[in-house]
Order: sequence, then structure tokens, then C-alpha cells
Amino acid sequence: MTSGVGLVTTDGLWGDDSDSITAMSERYKDEDIKILGFSDRNYLPIARVWYNRMTMLGYTEHHIVAHDEMTYNALQSENLRVIPCFITNPDYGHPVRGLWQQIMSARLHLTMGMLRNGTHVLITDIDNIFSRHVPLVGFLEEGYDVYHAYEMRYPQSIYNEFGFVVCSGHQFLRSSPATLEFMELVMKRCRGSKCDDQVTYNKVFFYDLNIQWDLDGGVDSPNNVKGALRVNTTHAENTNLLVESVTGRSRVTNHTIKIWDRDFAWRLAGAIPEWCPSENNWLGMPTKLDESLTGAGNKVHKKIAAFQVWDTHCRGQ
Repeated sequence: MTSGVGLVTTDGLWGDDSDSITAMSERYKDEDIKILGFSDRNYLPIARVWYNRMTMLGYTEHHIVAHDEMTYNALQSENLRVIPCFITNPDYGHPVRGLWQQIMSARLHLTMGMLRNGTHVLITDIDNIFSRHVPLVGFLEEGYDVYHAYEMRYPQSIYNEFGFVVCSGHQFLRSSPATLEFMELVMKRCRGSKCDDQVTYNKVFFYDLNIQWDLDGGVDSPNNVKGALRVNTTHAENTNLLVESVTGRSRVTNHTIKIWDRDFAWRLAGAIPEWCPSENNWLGMPTKLDESLTGAGNKVHKKIAAFQVWDTHCRGQ
């Protein structure tokens, strides 16, 4: 088995043992776990594709969070699991600094509310393409409070300073006192009804947590590990990105942290089919795919086309 990022993941493989999954499911049968994908009316066609794919893979705990009444009513009429989280006075005139930042703030507030109510949540973007069913009780069994995926390089200033950044668009958060301490710091940096959650999470991660990493050699950051596996390409956006999973604990909140390896939670620009992950991959978060793969069209069309591109070129379907 091979992987485009140079590592074959072993994360999430508890699903290959049906007896262990049955035992884990029994241990956590009273725990509430939800997968949350977020959509407004503009992304409604993508939300349907994402939801149906999750169902096909065997997930039963996935929900679409609707940011407007039209989206909510449409999904409810189709008998899809949907949660209302309506944006007050949506700023459609400013799609990035207006509506998008309103959605990101609403996502954080909903996440915080669910964690406070005892629900464990997998927060994921609806254009993330899942490859296989990974029972989420395994993350509870593994025991970390918060699981992150590697991002690309945004925010660039933080990447330049620390050598990597984490992704706000795919993470698992365990409902625990320590996780809530972490999220309180996040909410302090996301004041009001607008914020960029990618910037917010990374500011908290790098400036507020004082993480003690579980690393050999006395180094204080995954980026400082001599010989750390990195994406080896001349592609400007992908070159030198960290690949391997790391774990640690915040000295401030005491919450435990795991960053999934890049083969498990794949995030690269372009790079298909040359840098496809291994068969053990959980999901892909592709960006900037060439139009020769997706075809021409608007943003929504290209994101929907990416599902088939992923299956054809990276999953062999």
C-alpha cells in the first residue's frame, strides 16, 4: 500500500475489527455524538451530496446545520436530519467579510452550546469528501479531548512563525471540562457576530495554549523535529507541509490534543492524482483542483464535481 504523502495512516483502523467496535459501542452507548456539516442556501446542492455520501458510508449521526429558513425547510421536507442555526440579518452584500464571517461565528457558538450540553461533535465542512466509515466512538476510546487536522498555510503569518497551522473545517471535540476550557478561549477571540474561525482557532492554538508536545529530543514543536516527514514536492503551496501525527497537552487548559496525520485527513492543493492518499484515508479536503478534472463552472459546480474526481482518481471507483 502506498500514499502520496509518504506515510500510510494507521489512524481510525479500529473499524476493521467488528468485535472491538461492538465492545466500544457498548461502552459508549449512552454518549451523544453528532457530525455537523454547515450550509446556507448557496451551498444547499453540496449539502445534499455530502449528506447522501455519509449515509452511503454507513454514518447515522450526521446532520446538516441550516443557516437560513429556506435551507432548513428544504432539507426537512426531504427527511434529512437538519438543525436550525439561522443567521440574523445575513450580510449577503459582503460574501466574505459579511455573510461568511457570520456563518463562522454561528458555527462556533453552536459548537460551544452542544459541548456544554454533553454532545461530542465532529465539525466538518460539507465539501470534505469522506472515503470510509470510521466509528466515532473510537475517538472517545482513544481518549484525546480535541482532534485537529493539518491545514495548508492560512493564516500565512502564523504559518511563517510556527511552520504549520491546523484546520477549523474538520475537527473532533470531546465534551469534557478541559475541552470547554479550550473553547472558552476560542470564544473570547471570536467576539460579536462575525469572525474568521480559521484565524481564531490558530491564534488560540499557538498563542494561548502553551502546548507541551509528546515529542522526542526535547524539541518544543512538531516543526522542529529533525527529519520530520514533509510533503516533498516543488509545488509552491504543498511543499514542506508536515505529514505525521503529533499529540500534546495544553499547560493552560489541560486539554489533550491530537493532530491527525495528513494521510488520514488529507489536505493539499491540486495534487490529484499524483499525491492521492492511501486506502486507509478517512477523508479528503481537496482545493484548487484543475478544471481539466472538474470541468468549467461556478464554485458550487466544481465542489460537487470534486466528489467524483476524488472517487475516480484517488479511490479507484
